[in-house]
Amino acid sequence: MDQAQVGARSGGYKTIVYVICSVAALGGLLFGLDQGFIANSLETIQQHYHLGVHDGERYSSILATGGIVGALLSGLFARFLGRKKSLLFAGFIFTAASAYSALLPPLPVLSACRFALGFGVGVASFIVPLFLSETAPASIRGSMGTLFQLMITIGIFLISLTNVLIVRAFVNPATSLPLMFLTITLFAALMFLGGFILPESPRWLMLKGRKEQAVAVLRRTLNTEEEINFAVAEIEQALHGPQGAGVGIVMRGYFMKVLLVGVLLQVFQQLVGINMMIYYSPTIFGYAGIKGLLAAMTVPTVNMLFTFPAIRLVEKWGRKKLLYVGAITMLVTMIAAGAAFQAIGSVSDSTMIGSAPKTVLLASAILYIFGFAVSWGPVVWLVCSEIFPLEGREIGMTITTMVNWTFAGLVMANALSFMQAHGNASIFYVFAGFCVLAILFVALFVPETKGITLEQMELNLKNGVRLRELGNQAPGR
Repeated sequence: MDQAQVGARSGGYKTIVYVICSVAALGGLLFGLDQGFIANSLETIQQHYHLGVHDGERYSSILATGGIVGALLSGLFARFLGRKKSLLFAGFIFTAASAYSALLPPLPVLSACRFALGFGVGVASFIVPLFLSETAPASIRGSMGTLFQLMITIGIFLISLTNVLIVRAFVNPATSLPLMFLTITLFAALMFLGGFILPESPRWLMLKGRKEQAVAVLRRTLNTEEEINFAVAEIEQALHGPQGAGVGIVMRGYFMKVLLVGVLLQVFQQLVGINMMIYYSPTIFGYAGIKGLLAAMTVPTVNMLFTFPAIRLVEKWGRKKLLYVGAITMLVTMIAAGAAFQAIGSVSDSTMIGSAPKTVLLASAILYIFGFAVSWGPVVWLVCSEIFPLEGREIGMTITTMVNWTFAGLVMANALSFMQAHGNASIFYVFAGFCVLAILFVALFVPETKGITLEQMELNLKNGVRLRELGNQAPGR
C-alpha cells in the first residue's frame, strides 16, 4: 500500500497541509512580481534612464544572472540552513532590494539591485518546489506543487495591473517608477512575513538526524499514526543510501539519467518562448499596432486564469499528458503568430495594419499562454522537484534551476534584437521548432510521476528502471 492509499483510507488530509503549501508557494510571487514588472515598466525605465532597446534588454536580463548565482548557492542554503530559513532569506533580499530601487539610484546601482532581486528569485525558484514536494502527501503533491506556478502568474498579473494604473495616474517617470518598486516591496514583505509560520521540511529534518522534530511536523499534516509511521519508514529507507554525496553524485549513472531529464525539461521550458511573451508582450503587440490596456494586460491575465485548471488537471491527467497538450498548443500558435507577422510585413505605420493579422496574433498569444500555463509552466518545476533521489536532491535542483535561469537570460537578452535583425516573424518559427523537439523528448524520456511517493520513485531509479517508467508502482505496493 502506498502513501496515497493510506491517506485516502484515513479520509484525506488536514486543512493545515493546504495552508502550509499555500504560504510556501508565495515564494513564487517573487518570481512573478519581477517578470510582470518589466513588461509594463520597461518603457518608463527607458524614459527615466534614457535607455535604448539593447540597454533595456541588458537591464532586463541582469535578473537572470542573479538567478543563476542564487540557484548555484541554493543547494548549500537548502542543505545547511534548511528549506524554511532559505525561503525567509530569499524574501528578505527581495524586499530590501526592491525598496532600495524605489529611491531611483544611478543606473549601475539600480542594476545591482536587479541582480539582488534575481538572486532572491533564484533562491525562491529552487526552494519552493523542493519544499512543496517534500511536504505535501503523494496524492496531492502535484496539485500543491502547481501552486508555485500559480503564484508566479498571480504576481505577474498583480504587478502588471498596478504598473498600468500607476503609469496612467502619474505620467512623470520620476513619480511613477518609485511607486512601481514600492508596490513590489509591499507584496514581497507580505510573502516574507508569511514564511515565519511554515514548519521545516520533515525530509530535511530526517536528513539531519532530527527524527522527533520530523515526526512532530508529520503529526501536524497527517491524520493517523499509520500514515506517520508509513512516511517515516519510507524516508528512513531512502536515507539508507549515501547521504551528503556532494557534487560527486553527478557522476553516478542513475543520477546522471534523471539530471539530464531535469536539465532538458528546463531548457525546453525557456526555448518554447515563454519569457519573450511575459517580458516583451506589450512591445511585440506594439509592433503589430496593438496598444493600450489590451496590449498591457492580455498576457498576464490569461496566464493567471489558465493556471488554475492545472491544479486539478495535474493529478487527473498526469504530468506527461499535460506536457503533450501544452507543447502541441504552443507549436500551432507560434506558427500562427509568425504567419501573422509575415502578413503584416514591413509596414512602419501601425494604422495601415489590417485587423485580420492583429486578430490572429492576439488569438495566438492567448492560446499560447493557455498551452504554457496548464502544462510547461507548473509541470516542469514539479517534475524537477520529484525525480531526484534524496541524497542528491539539492544538487539536482541547483543544476536544473541554474539551467532555467541561464536560458531565460538568453531569451531576455536577445529576443527583441533577434526580431530586429531577422524580421518579426522569425523568432516565432524558431520557438515552434523547439516545441517539436520538446514533444519528442517527453515521449522518449520523461516519466509520469503522478501518485507515486518520492521514495518509491528513488527505489525504481536505483534499481535500473527505465527513465520513462520511473513512476510505475512496484508490485505489491
